[in-house]
Amino acid sequence: MGNGRPRFGVIDGSDAVTSMEGVRQDVLQLREYVRATLAGERSFAMYFQAIANVFGPRVVGYEMLTRFDVPAHITPDLLFLEADAIGLGAELEALILARAFKERRRVPSDCFVTVNVSPHLLEHPIIRTVFDRDLSGVVVELTEHVRIADVEALRDSLTWLRARGALIAMDDAGSGYAGLQMLTQIRPDIVKLDRELVSGIDTDEAKALMCASFGDFVGRLDGWLLAEGVETQSELARVVQIGVPLVQGWVIGRPTREPEPLRDELVGWLRAYGDSRRLPADCLSTLMDPVIVQAEVGATTAPTQLDEGSGGVNLTASMVANATAICIVGPNLDLRRLLLPEDGAMRVVTASLSAHPEEGIREVAVRAINRPRATRFDPIVCVDETRTPVGIIRMERIINFLADVFADGGSITEGVS
Repeated sequence: MGNGRPRFGVIDGSDAVTSMEGVRQDVLQLREYVRATLAGERSFAMYFQAIANVFGPRVVGYEMLTRFDVPAHITPDLLFLEADAIGLGAELEALILARAFKERRRVPSDCFVTVNVSPHLLEHPIIRTVFDRDLSGVVVELTEHVRIADVEALRDSLTWLRARGALIAMDDAGSGYAGLQMLTQIRPDIVKLDRELVSGIDTDEAKALMCASFGDFVGRLDGWLLAEGVETQSELARVVQIGVPLVQGWVIGRPTREPEPLRDELVGWLRAYGDSRRLPADCLSTLMDPVIVQAEVGATTAPTQLDEGSGGVNLTASMVANATAICIVGPNLDLRRLLLPEDGAMRVVTASLSAHPEEGIREVAVRAINRPRATRFDPIVCVDETRTPVGIIRMERIINFLADVFADGGSITEGVS
């Protein structure tokens, strides 16, 4: 949300320093706009900006953005900051969130929606009231413009949101207070790179290296990396080369009043460019078996023998006969365990590692082999952008693949940038 502009003053676009009286008037003006918006005297509208999986390629989600009925030089972040300064931050954010949930019906059912909230307001009763609903398909994005004083309270709030089905995203990673320590403490499902790291990434190898390092780190936390603020096709090309899966920015699509899909020409370019930069044989999807996703009901222990309806899982003989694996998930798609049919019985396996189908086999193999000894050779669950399981990969397949590569002298690296 931040754009480097001063909070007050310089409202005519010049670099001149305004007088103290001018600053005071700006503050009063902002406060008037905040109160008028809350009173319904000034309107606002929700816009949708597409988030694409560039290795699909397809739109997988939309960030819901607010456009206020105020002069153009007053950006939304200024209103939110001033509302917070005068003790009305929770009221303004709750109003926006309520509108966003009403308008999310416009979004295709196979896409998530992202809504923004200030993390220090998550405990506020009015914010809790708006979020107290089924949040499946909702990504709650934490804006990082205020220092988080109580990390434990934030973790409790995130647990509360996840119990309702929400995913968590961290904004502006790599800047401000969104450091590596915070990433490890709250374990977001999606990490958004700060746009300053993305801008000019096609000509700045230091930025490219930092983004690649972030991607590796986020992957080890079972999260998705998202590059926002990608504005040019050359920046997009570099992001694809690095392997960042999720992209948002003007090159993907500008904010619009209705959700829009990827342009046909962009889909064609991404397919052609992605194929030329990455060997399909080096992707997990080539080793993946399909999986049946089954919701857990009742008890939390799985049966070790086929027993329909027992142990909190409704299984049928057909499932056991035809499934490569059955993935048991909780109410918010959290992975509970795997059931592997073997000779009419069900072997229970811990779902100890998840990955994305587009990830490289060798990188995931390193994560897998560094698991605790007891789970080191358990299957890997592949999940999509909403963390829905889409398949499993058995470790023996990965080992056989790597053995073949070694026998061929490592030829898998040919053609990989």
